[in-house]
Amino acid sequence: MHRPLKPRWPALAAIAVLISACGGDAPPQETLNPGTADGLEDARQRTGRKIFYSIPSPMETAALLKRAGAAYDHGLPNDVKNVDRYTVASKQALNLGVYGADLSYASVFNQTQESMFYTSCSKRLAESLGVTDVFNEATLERMERHVNDRDSLLNIVSSTYWDVDAYLKENGRENISALMFIGGWVEGLYIATQVAAAKPSAELRQRVADQKYALEDLIDLVGTYPDDPTLVGPLADLRALADLFADVGGPAGGEATQENGVTVVGAGAPAADLTDEQLLAIRDKVAQVRNDYIN
Repeated sequence: MHRPLKPRWPALAAIAVLISACGGDAPPQETLNPGTADGLEDARQRTGRKIFYSIPSPMETAALLKRAGAAYDHGLPNDVKNVDRYTVASKQALNLGVYGADLSYASVFNQTQESMFYTSCSKRLAESLGVTDVFNEATLERMERHVNDRDSLLNIVSSTYWDVDAYLKENGRENISALMFIGGWVEGLYIATQVAAAKPSAELRQRVADQKYALEDLIDLVGTYPDDPTLVGPLADLRALADLFADVGGPAGGEATQENGVTVVGAGAPAADLTDEQLLAIRDKVAQVRNDYIN
């Protein structure tokens, strides 16, 4: 059963409150260098296509949490007040992904007010990174108009983040896109492991286990940027997580189903071989990585 929706906010009042909730403007102190075409471009495109199909979006993870019977936990998403901390471009890109995952999580659970807070913070980070052509005032207005229509809001969230990803790649800024992708994946895994450790669910546990294969593809993609200093740390984080997934076994994949117009892979497959010890180790490590990103 869905939680009752909160009253719809007037558009101008909502935008004013959201901007104040996310703090004042802070100029970035670091600039990520635009990517340049090189011999790895084709490899990145191939790996990117694999990741598109193998890594669940934050929205898919949130939908699975809801289907598993988990209640919304206000303490799991990143605090909107933290957005003022992100004056370095790499942190802005990571947390654009983090807030995107939080936005999906809140939207799936009909947390209308929090969804709009995360939207505003995402927009601020997008402005700092120079992607306002995609994430702009019109996006906020569309989300506000559909704030009481969960399915429409989820579609807008999903399409907006894919549009940001496409815009960055088209403008030779794949490294920023990679950081955004890492932030969103880490936050989704953080939320999933926190819930899975607290609430037994065979399907949710399998989703965590299946990240072993998605993580391999993500490492392959980030590994195509060997000379990018902003990706050295995140790549080390991903490899440390991969070490914990190394002994995770069991079947991957399963039936693909639709949840609010989103393809969810893994439904109906047998439970993966993920022990309690492995789950707790992954949960603790991803929490440490995630806290490094948001602080």
